[in-house]
Amino acid sequence: MLLLPLALIPLLSVLTSATTPVCTNGFTLVGSKCLRLYTYPSTHQVAETTCASYGATLATPKNAVDNRAIATFVGSNPSLVWIGVYCFGSSLSKCMWDDATGSVEPYNSFASGFPLVDIGKCVYYSTQGALAGKWLSGDCDNEPRAFVCELPHTYTDICDHNYNGYCYIPIAITGFVAAQTQCERNCGNLATINSPNENRYINAFVSYDYNDGRNLMIGAIQARRSFYTWADGSIWGYNNVDPSSGYYDSCMFMSISASNVVPNGYWYSANCTSPSYFSLCKIPAGIKCNGAPPPVTVTPIPSSPSYCNSSVLIAPGVITSSHYPDNYDNNLYCVYQLTTIGSYRVQLTFTDFYTENGNDVVSVYNGDTVTSSALLGQYSGTLSTFSVKSYGNKMTVTFKTDGSVVYRGFSARFTSV
Repeated sequence: MLLLPLALIPLLSVLTSATTPVCTNGFTLVGSKCLRLYTYPSTHQVAETTCASYGATLATPKNAVDNRAIATFVGSNPSLVWIGVYCFGSSLSKCMWDDATGSVEPYNSFASGFPLVDIGKCVYYSTQGALAGKWLSGDCDNEPRAFVCELPHTYTDICDHNYNGYCYIPIAITGFVAAQTQCERNCGNLATINSPNENRYINAFVSYDYNDGRNLMIGAIQARRSFYTWADGSIWGYNNVDPSSGYYDSCMFMSISASNVVPNGYWYSANCTSPSYFSLCKIPAGIKCNGAPPPVTVTPIPSSPSYCNSSVLIAPGVITSSHYPDNYDNNLYCVYQLTTIGSYRVQLTFTDFYTENGNDVVSVYNGDTVTSSALLGQYSGTLSTFSVKSYGNKMTVTFKTDGSVVYRGFSARFTSV
């Protein structure tokens, strides 16, 4: 697809002023949400992947009204559908929404006796009978079901990429000032990204439409060391910067190139004049330009802990040896418990590795137990970038050191695959 000429962008604001909620991509407006039913039986992972291709998630009914709406929307056939909840244990505090907004404790509709992870960790919804509107536990991989995807509503506009009230317009202009100036002239700004779902949506369409080796400049600029601000003045809340890439350069980019060392969808800092990228304007959908954006707010990016001997960590994230990139301690024993929501697997990629060969050892295990039968590999010494993948959705990593030589240790990124 060709990038939209900037001369055409003013038409988006001049010709449209609709404020009635609408849905895109074949989704149907149900209450305040956009839903789409897929009737063919699928595993939970296939269902999640299908929704993600639209920047959507499986349905997340977070109140009684939205929960009843699913039954009305689906009808009686199919009678059972996957929804966007995954449980790590048989308690409400361990059941998480797929959109990364936390646990289902504030609202749930589990049937009596559920959740029950001994049956399965994924969750499905019943549309009829005595269990109509109730949630039940199911096997993620061996019980294929229909499913419902969910997008936020937006407003009528002629733009190709319309999501949650905004048009996203790729432009073939480089340089932060030049690109931001063009976006402002057309009622918008370089794109801010304020949630995991928005990041998923942008990554989905730019990876598909513009898969030509270039990456994407977004609307973040470095105010001073490790302090970034959004071009539209919004608070720096959601942060998807790849922790292992650092915060050293002035502009922020989203990785969409398969050859990039930064994983697809993550952000990284680079010089504003770096070659081989394009920019993304974010423009309010369905309304006319209302003037200049407000002043920006500078917000610090917090430092990343090592997570040695912490609680369970949900992908994506980064683990390191203690004090990294400074030297780790002698006589250290660290355990890292990694997991991912849904039926994905955990992939652990070591981007830097330097320990005492044969004595300071990183061990990687499949699942949540440290046993010889679960061992995926043991590593020490000086190693180039490498990856280890679990068979299920859990991985355990240990790091054990002796009482003598110490080095800088390791940094490793874990993601869902």
